[in-house]
Amino acid sequence: MPRTANDSLIDILSGLSGSMLVEKPAKIVKVNSQYSVDIEYYDNNEVDYLYNVPVKHLQTKKAFVFLGLNTGDCGTVRFFDNDVTGYYSNSEYISDEERSHDINDNLFSLGFYPSNEQYIFPTGDIVIGTTAGATINLTSNNITINGGNITITGSGNVNISGSSINIGSDTTIDGKKFLEHTHSNGNQGNPTGGVI
Repeated sequence: MPRTANDSLIDILSGLSGSMLVEKPAKIVKVNSQYSVDIEYYDNNEVDYLYNVPVKHLQTKKAFVFLGLNTGDCGTVRFFDNDVTGYYSNSEYISDEERSHDINDNLFSLGFYPSNEQYIFPTGDIVIGTTAGATINLTSNNITINGGNITITGSGNVNISGSSINIGSDTTIDGKKFLEHTHSNGNQGNPTGGVI
């Protein structure tokens, strides 16, 4: 059966889709800095590598969430429609319009994992944590912090207030058990003296 113009068009479109870089699963093989990684990705079922790939983070001019980068972290590498080297270097969007979906115009985004490597997140409206178990869990009206040693540091005053504050029986302040200490005047309560 002779080929038609439609068959030729389908061949052209298939060739374009097969060669156009859009977005592919990827894995970090080396962390260069907080904003640059080397990755491996699959292109037509062949492993390939890209170097010094920019990393997308959650950040604005006022806030950020930094997820520590490690070798083996999974995500995706995307390829932009046009040249973004001008934007990336100084925020001015000056591009080479002849470049389209070029292998050099890339960006790595974290978090796209195969199902057998996906982490089971704790329940909560907003949960920030480590896979080792430390978490900050925010629900509609509660905040729960879990972990080993928890450090709170302030450059000014540290204020704790609430309708009730509960502490453990072995809690110490400056090495003194809070619920069992005595005072310099010999009393455990009123009238008080300096803690001894």
